[in-house]
Amino acid sequence: MKKHLALFFILLPLTVHAQKRTLDTSDFNKWSMAINPKISNNGKYATFYIYNQPPGQATQVIQALEQPWKKELIAFQQISFSADSKLAFCKLMNNSLRLLTLGTSTEEIIPEVKKHSTFLQGDSEWLAFLKTDSTLELRNLSSGAIRSYPNVIDYINSGNGRFLFLKCKTDSNTYLIKNIDLSGQTTLNIYAGDEPFNLVTDAKGNQCIFITLNKEQTRTLWYYHREQTSQAIVASPHLQLNEGMTFSNFDRFSADGTFIFCTLTEKKPATTAANPARLQLHTFLDPKLSNNPDPLRCQAIWYLRNNTLLQIQDKDESPFYMAAFYPGAYNPDGTWQLLDKTIAHRGEWNWNEKALPARILVNLTTGTKETITAPGDRNSGSYVLSPNGKWIIYYDAAQQSYFSYQTATRTRKNITAGIPATWTTYDNDDIPFAPYLNFPPGGFSDDETILYLYDQYDIFQIDLTGKTAPINLTGGYGKDHHIVFRFAFPPGSRPGQPILLNAFNRDTKEDGFFEVRQSKPESLRQLSMQPAAITGPEESKYFMRTPPVKARDADVYLVQKMDAASAPNIYVTRDFIRFDAISDIHPERRVNWFTTELINFQTADGKAAQGILYKPENFDPRKKYPVIFYYYEKISECLHLYIRPEPSMGPMNIPYFVSNGFLVFTPDIHFDIGYPGRSSLRTVMGAANKLVQLPYVDSTRMGLQGHSFGGFQTNYIITHTNRFAAACSAAGFTDFVSAYGAIIGSGYSRQGQYELYRDRIGASLWERPDLYLENSPVLNIDKVQTPLLLMHNMEDRDVPVGQGIEFFTGLRRMGKVVYFLQYEGQGHSIFDQAALDFSTRMLEFFNYYLKRGPLPDWMTDKQATILHAEGIKKK
Repeated sequence: MKKHLALFFILLPLTVHAQKRTLDTSDFNKWSMAINPKISNNGKYATFYIYNQPPGQATQVIQALEQPWKKELIAFQQISFSADSKLAFCKLMNNSLRLLTLGTSTEEIIPEVKKHSTFLQGDSEWLAFLKTDSTLELRNLSSGAIRSYPNVIDYINSGNGRFLFLKCKTDSNTYLIKNIDLSGQTTLNIYAGDEPFNLVTDAKGNQCIFITLNKEQTRTLWYYHREQTSQAIVASPHLQLNEGMTFSNFDRFSADGTFIFCTLTEKKPATTAANPARLQLHTFLDPKLSNNPDPLRCQAIWYLRNNTLLQIQDKDESPFYMAAFYPGAYNPDGTWQLLDKTIAHRGEWNWNEKALPARILVNLTTGTKETITAPGDRNSGSYVLSPNGKWIIYYDAAQQSYFSYQTATRTRKNITAGIPATWTTYDNDDIPFAPYLNFPPGGFSDDETILYLYDQYDIFQIDLTGKTAPINLTGGYGKDHHIVFRFAFPPGSRPGQPILLNAFNRDTKEDGFFEVRQSKPESLRQLSMQPAAITGPEESKYFMRTPPVKARDADVYLVQKMDAASAPNIYVTRDFIRFDAISDIHPERRVNWFTTELINFQTADGKAAQGILYKPENFDPRKKYPVIFYYYEKISECLHLYIRPEPSMGPMNIPYFVSNGFLVFTPDIHFDIGYPGRSSLRTVMGAANKLVQLPYVDSTRMGLQGHSFGGFQTNYIITHTNRFAAACSAAGFTDFVSAYGAIIGSGYSRQGQYELYRDRIGASLWERPDLYLENSPVLNIDKVQTPLLLMHNMEDRDVPVGQGIEFFTGLRRMGKVVYFLQYEGQGHSIFDQAALDFSTRMLEFFNYYLKRGPLPDWMTDKQATILHAEGIKKK
């Protein structure tokens, strides 16, 4: 009896797995996940968003972290908390506003709310909500006082919360702007007339600006100052704008209220005589192949001290925020901004001097500008500005060092000379442009005397004053153990506590947290490392990093954690050692899901590589399985990534195929410059050699699938080996010669992509024509014996559709088995019904060729059937 029971419990998991159904396309629009965690200021309540629960909608969950209290709402907007953590606010689907007293059953529903917000005024917090009957109600959440204002169309509060500006409309169609002093409980009518737009106030509420348009569409600018003007007055600033530019709108006041950021737009060009030939003329003198058809938008500053509106950003210069790309870099209230100016497209950087960006330092208080890069500076793309504008940091690729530029003294200094570190990319280390791809800085200390720099593994602390030597803050532990350390929060954001670090192990793909004391590498301590994805790897084409969320006034944190077999859920932690789940969303438990395994193998030319083997949850090692190879570049970082089932938009959806009985293997491709096709072939062949050694892999039923660059890889592989039984290529290159001179996207040359970036040739067509021929699968169509499902759409603005057509017409001419799919109205990737159709056809195609399944109706071409039958006999 005991033996029978033991056998029963051993077989029970297999029985349960076998009973689970496979994924089908009806699951795609019903899949739910817990995302977007938020936490109250006191750390006692959390809220998160359950996507697609119920299907097509969203559930907002709010719950206590220290007691059994929970609410679930079908909500339109995510829940927000009051500053004192006593209330929660949520806009429901029917436009009502729900107020919940946290931890109790008390709640209030306010119907017909158009807009709501909370703001602090001193120690008091106010709730403002505008109803559909144009009544604005203000509630003091501390005292309970209520104020009501009729005929309100919109409102805006000042940064300090003291003043409120109301846009109102009277019965006589006259619009008003009212200024409410919440502390003094006074109301001033500061404007009456045509409808005001673009109302902006300063932080203190002393000033506001707005625009009106009369019946003739004449624009008037208005300015109000509480202490200088009893009413809003017409403003006529002195315009210092470039030719062809005109004022568009106000953006915001500066922090001190002395000037106003504005947006300019290009004037509509004057009507010219018709061009009967409809000619577009391009010459060798053009810096760009085409210009953006959208109107030009530039930034300007209205200096109130001298009433001058000065254009600050010129044509071909970036907006202010575009030059700030590392965490915490952009300081909207800083004195300095760093722009970049690029006349030509950056993809022509290696031969067109006009494609090299110049860096422009702007003093916002004076409007003066200074170019700080020399002509031809190939490092100019790495320039970044410190938040307070004291330093510019940039990477010199030739010297493999970082330099500082002190804005006050205009002095430059090598700040990393002699440090044994690799400052450039790991994920894209095999593209020609890699020497220039440095990591963004990790940030600055608050006083900007300390700079933190990331290398491929560790974090370095640099004293910009030069008083102390550089410190490897993580002590080289990252490099020694292949762990990538990055700041979880900006340094100094947790006073009195160790610095919290994200950690990702590149060998095992484990994810977790360490801590270290400021300037003390010896204090580095592991908190937790798990076979899961929490924050996720820094360099990834597949992960969107999800940093921890901290309560403002408590050491309580929320994280999103997942693994390949378990959906993302929300966890609470206080020490980053123990994680307690507060959500439990697991749609994968309803179906035959998958597991992942990290496989180490050697490429066909003997190089070490890794890949992920995806196996169905009901995997039986006694069976023989077909396997599909999916690839692009490096993918093994995704070992613990939970992949949501969805239509195949070009790349195959791995859960869908694995659930339906396929193994999928995703090898990392490491490229040799000049030989992207050959590198892909050698890697996939090496991976195939490894997998066929596994007793459950059927060596006669192996397939290929790739999209875009992966489509090119598929096309190359099937023109150089007959080892694979079927292949699917979506929107891939087939002819590097014709594609090299093609136009991509909105109108720029693809040449740079081949010479510098992803396509990895590293030379021009005229320098190395042999490499372009080597990587053109269309020249080897006669060698193809693998049945191919080809998808390429007419409206593809990335890879020209002619690439797919060339391949298809050649395969058809040679009598090869090929099915060509083109979806009307779809581009490089496909969506909606087209993606559902592609998913179904791809599954049917692989079922037929790799699983000996039925021949679908759409594949019943007589010749294809004959060729398939002949292929089966040969096997």
